[in-house]
Amino acid sequence: MSGNPTGRILVFALLCIAVVWAFFPILFMISSSFKPGNLIWSYPPRLIADPTIANYENIATLFPRFWKSFFNSVIVTVLTTALTLTMAISSAFVFSRLRQPWLKVPAFLMVFVRMFPGIVVVIPLYPVFNELGWLDTVTPLVLCGAAFAVSMATLLIKTFVDDIPVDLEEAAMIDGCSRVGAFTRITLPLLTPAIAAVSLVVAIGSWNEYLFPLVFTSNDARTAPVIIAIAMSNEDGVAWGGIMAMATAYLAPPLLLVLMLHKQITNVMTMGAVKG
Repeated sequence: MSGNPTGRILVFALLCIAVVWAFFPILFMISSSFKPGNLIWSYPPRLIADPTIANYENIATLFPRFWKSFFNSVIVTVLTTALTLTMAISSAFVFSRLRQPWLKVPAFLMVFVRMFPGIVVVIPLYPVFNELGWLDTVTPLVLCGAAFAVSMATLLIKTFVDDIPVDLEEAAMIDGCSRVGAFTRITLPLLTPAIAAVSLVVAIGSWNEYLFPLVFTSNDARTAPVIIAIAMSNEDGVAWGGIMAMATAYLAPPLLLVLMLHKQITNVMTMGAVKG
């Protein structure tokens, strides 16, 4: 295909179509957040029309619970990611370095639990969290989010731990380090790109979580996805300008996180290409 101009043009056209198809809803949402409400669904549609920031200024008035729920989303995402990475890194070390037959059982259980739909887990946990007094707090959101994410995170990090020669840790142990100390001082710094990539996947999954906050919270601990969904079902009419502004504001943190971790993610992809 490298010598066929028609083929290259066709591939380029298909890629352009795929990019437009993927990004059109996002571009429409962002542009609509800067439009007056009566122009969002105007026909013929206009990408930019009478730009205004009134939709962002009116968020606190139209949806007074949004910014608190936004802050709740930040807290849940940070705590879930931290807890997941702590467990995943420790588990990946055990599964990679301690190759014992009995470890197949917890490895299987981690994957097996992840296969259950979230609603199946939510039903029996609801009365448990109710008895513990954890409903409408961030605690069940963090615990459930980490429980669902830890298996995937562990398996991903383990693949990178497997690629790091164990001889490096053994050399450190000869110099006086314990096994855990050797892993912490030698292997862990080499896992930085992989940890960054996994943390991004876990953080975005937690940031977008809808089921757990919908079931386990009612007011104080509700996260932004639930508030946005409630705003879209308002019986008095949907304020599309405000909803587009809320959605755009909610898109900003994961976008910034991707930009911050872009270098580490690229390094991970490069490592995979070199292995291939």
